[in-house]
Amino acid sequence: MSDPEMDDPGTRPASLADLEEFEDFDDESAATVRPMATQAVYRPDFGDTSRTSRASAGSATTEPNERMTTVTRPRSPTRRLGGGLVEIPRVTERNPLAALMTNPVVAESKRFCWNCGKPVGRASKDGPARSEGVCPYCGSAYSFLPQLSPGDMVVDQYLIKGCIAHGGLGWVYLAFDTNVNYRPVVLKGLVHSGDAEAQATAMAERQFLAEVTHPAIVKIFNFVEHDDKHGDPVGYIVMEYVGGTSLKQRKGTKLPVAQAIAYMLEILPALGYLHSLGLVYNDLKPENIMVTEEQLKLIDLGAVSRINSFGFLYGTPGYQAPEIIRTGPTVQTDIYTVGRTLAALTLKLRTRKGRYVDGLPDDDPVLRKYDSFGRLLRRAIDPDPARRFTSAEEMSGQLMGVLREVVAQDTGVPRPGLSTVFSPPRSTFGVDLLVAHTDVYLDGQVHSAKLTAPDIVKALQVPLVDPADVGAPILSATVLSQPVQTLDSLRAARHGTLDSEGIDLSQSLELPLMEVRALLDLGDVAKATRKLDDLAQLADRVERVGWRWRLSWFRGVAALLTADYDTATKYFVEVLDTLPGELAPKVALAATAELAGSADERRFYETVWRTDNGVISAGFGLARAQSADGHRDDAVRTLDLVPATSRHFTTARLTSAVTLLSGRSISEVSERQIRDAARRVEALPEGEPRVLQIRALVLGTAMDWLADNTASTNHILGFPFTQHGLQLGVEASLRSLARVAPTQAHRYALIDLANSVRPMSTF
Repeated sequence: MSDPEMDDPGTRPASLADLEEFEDFDDESAATVRPMATQAVYRPDFGDTSRTSRASAGSATTEPNERMTTVTRPRSPTRRLGGGLVEIPRVTERNPLAALMTNPVVAESKRFCWNCGKPVGRASKDGPARSEGVCPYCGSAYSFLPQLSPGDMVVDQYLIKGCIAHGGLGWVYLAFDTNVNYRPVVLKGLVHSGDAEAQATAMAERQFLAEVTHPAIVKIFNFVEHDDKHGDPVGYIVMEYVGGTSLKQRKGTKLPVAQAIAYMLEILPALGYLHSLGLVYNDLKPENIMVTEEQLKLIDLGAVSRINSFGFLYGTPGYQAPEIIRTGPTVQTDIYTVGRTLAALTLKLRTRKGRYVDGLPDDDPVLRKYDSFGRLLRRAIDPDPARRFTSAEEMSGQLMGVLREVVAQDTGVPRPGLSTVFSPPRSTFGVDLLVAHTDVYLDGQVHSAKLTAPDIVKALQVPLVDPADVGAPILSATVLSQPVQTLDSLRAARHGTLDSEGIDLSQSLELPLMEVRALLDLGDVAKATRKLDDLAQLADRVERVGWRWRLSWFRGVAALLTADYDTATKYFVEVLDTLPGELAPKVALAATAELAGSADERRFYETVWRTDNGVISAGFGLARAQSADGHRDDAVRTLDLVPATSRHFTTARLTSAVTLLSGRSISEVSERQIRDAARRVEALPEGEPRVLQIRALVLGTAMDWLADNTASTNHILGFPFTQHGLQLGVEASLRSLARVAPTQAHRYALIDLANSVRPMSTF
C-alpha cells in the first residue's frame, strides 16, 4: 500500500504547469485538456455524513470472519524470472485485512486542489492544516477524507472494510464481495466527484476496461455508482484484490539491476497487450506493479486511455512523458514510463519539489558499471519520441539482451542468447594471428599476420531481413551465400525474371540493402556507398519505423573498409545506442578500435566474451588486448575459456602457449610459464596442426632460459629439464618438422639446425 507520508507526487492529470516547469514548448501545439483534478475530492457540504447506495437498501449481510485462515504449502523461498536468469525472493501471501490503513490521512505535502492543481489543506500562519475546505485560488471545495467508511455497502454487494491507499483520484478501498463468497476486491474512484457530467462520461468511457484480459493485468469485475451525501453519483471501478508487495522501495534502497530488469520483462508483455487493443496504460511506476506469490501484476487501471485520446490525461510527474500534452497518450509515452520506472528502481534520481527530475544522473555508479543498461535507459526516455523504442516487444527484446550482459557480469558465467535482429557470426577473425608467426618453423617463410578490415567484415554479423518488407519472401527464397550469386539473384528479381506474385518491389528496402551487403563483401565500397545514399532517400519516402539503424550499420562497415575509423565508430555507436542489448555492434566497435589502436577494444571485447563465449573472435581479441597491455596471465585465462567443443579450441591452447613465451626477452620468462606452456601443448594430440612447431618453440625457449637460470629436473614434454635433455628435445622436434617440410630447401635447413643443437656424444 502507499505510504501517505512519502513525498511522491502521486498520479495526477497531465498539466501544462507540470511540464512547463521543466521544458519549453509551444502552447498552440498543446492538447486541450479539461480542468485538472489531483488528490482532492470534491465535497461541497461538510455537515451531512449520510451515505446512500444507488441501489435500494439491501438485506442483512453477514461479514466474513476477521480471523481468516490460510492453508500453506511448502514452496521454494525463491523463484526465477527473466527467462530463468534471475532468482528473486518469493513474496508471502498475506491476509487482505493486513493491508488496511489504521489512520487514513493524506500528508500535507501531497494535498492539491482537484480543479486547479494548486497546494491546499496546508498549515499556515492562519491556522493548522485542514482536511476539508475551499481552495483559495479557484474556489472549489475539496476534501481529503475518505468518502466511504468501514461497514458501508455499495450497490448492496460490496462491503467496505477500509482504506488501503490514496492515489490521484482519491482513496482506494478494500471491500468484500458479498455475492461471491466474500471475495476481497478493491474499489477506486473513476474521476473526482463534483462534476456529474464528468462522472457519467467516465463511466461510459471506462466500460472498455472490462474487456481487458491478461494474466499480468489486474482483473476488472464491475463498474458501480454510489451516491454521496448530496445524492450525486460517484463512479467506482471494482477490481481484483492483488495481495503482495509493490515495487515501491523505501527511500535510499534500490533494486539490483538484474532484478529490476527481470520485473520489467514480466510487465512489458502486458503493456504490449494493451497497445494491441489501442490502449495506453499511462501511469507505470513502481507502486503500480505488484509482486505476488506467483507473478507480477499491473494494478490501478484508472489512468488507462485510448491511444491519441485527450481529456483526462492522468500520470505521475517524474514518470510522465513530457510531450503527452501535445500528442496525447501514445505507445512512446508508455515506453517513456517504462524507462523512468527502471531508472527509479535502480538509480539515485535527483528530485525537485517532491518529484523526480527528468533525465539521468550521469555520475551514478550503476550507469558506469552497466554501460548497455544506461544506453537502454537513455533510448527509452529520449526527449524525441521518434527515437524511443517503437514497441513494448522491441524494448523487451533489447532488455533481455541487456539482462544477459548484466547477469554474466554479476556471476561470471556466460549467458548467451540468439539475436532476433542480427545473424550469428558468419566466421571468425583474428583467431590465428599469434600462432601464425610460428609457421616459419613449418615452411621457412616469415609470416607477418595482422588484423585486416576485410577479414573483420566477412566475419561480422549482419542484420536479419525484416519479415515485414515486401521483398522478404524473394530474399529468403533466392539469395545465396556467395556475394556474386546474391547480386545475380537481386538483378533477376529487379528485372522481373523472378515470380514476385504481383508485389511492387520498388517499395522494398531489404532488396537494395542486400545488394549493399554483397557489394561490401566484394570490397566495392564506392558503389555500396552510392546505393546507401539512394536507400536513405527511399527510406524517407517509405517511412519505415525503426529501420534507420540498418543504414548506420552498413555505413559503418563501409567506413571500416576505407580505414575511416572515426566515421565507422560513429555509425556503430548509433547502432549500439539503438540496440543496446545486441552483441554485434560491440564486436564491430571492438574490432574498429583495435585497428585504430584505441583502448576501447578491450572494454567491448570483454563485454561480448563475458556474455557469450561462443563469439570466438571476441575471446581472441580480448586476449590480444590483454597481452598488449602486459597482462599475459589474464590473456591466457581468457583463452582457456574457449569451449572444448569449439573448432578453435586447439588454436586457443597453442595461442596461450605462444602468449606465455613469445614477444619478450628471455629474462622476462619464468620457469612456471615455460612449464605451463608445455602442459598445454602436451595435452594436445601430436597430429594436430602446428603442435610440432609449438613444441619446438617451448623446448627452444626452455633451453635458452636454462642457460642463465636453474630449474628442477622434472621432465618437460618428455625430456629432462636439463641442458642435455632440452638439446635432445629441440633436436627431435626439428627433425620431426623436417619430415613434413613442404620444400627440400627448408627440410635441409631444419636438419642443419637440428644438428647444431644436438648435444655432443662420446664414443
